[in-house]
Amino acid sequence: MEQKKLSAETLKFLLKSQRNEITEHHIYKRLASSVKDEHNASVLNRIADEELKHYEVWGKYTGVELKPDWWKVQKFFWIARILGLTFGVKLMENGEKNAQINYKSIADEVPEAADIQKDENEHETKLIGIIQEEKLEYIGSIVLGLNDALIEILGTLAGMTFALQKGMSAQLCLNNFYFLK
Repeated sequence: MEQKKLSAETLKFLLKSQRNEITEHHIYKRLASSVKDEHNASVLNRIADEELKHYEVWGKYTGVELKPDWWKVQKFFWIARILGLTFGVKLMENGEKNAQINYKSIADEVPEAADIQKDENEHETKLIGIIQEEKLEYIGSIVLGLNDALIEILGTLAGMTFALQKGMSAQLCLNNFYFLK
């Protein structure tokens, strides 16, 4: 079957998407090799395999092999390591949402674009959702603790403000504050 000639705009988009897919493949592989949890490593390897398949589909149309953006691989690897696996992966996938919009626009020239968009929407989102991370289990407690601390500080400031407005000296205000505790 003879392949249609792609428009310059579509070819440019495919080259960008192809590089992004191989970059994300390497990010997921690197993360998979660095996590201790076997379940998470398996999920990350499955996503990496999907990204490689997408890279190969785009390669059929572009006719070139591209190298990953190694700076981006390093950046997202360290973001995930420092700020948490789920945060890093979701941050990376959020950047891909713009590309998914463009998949619809090239579906006439590249029929596989619709399938790849479906993969990106369904499979990867579901797979990312099943990543288990211990840090996320405690995030609710952290938020509540920070909220309590913020309310206590603001209450103290409000009380001191009202006390100082009524002519009390700063020393008297502090004495009252320590007396209440």
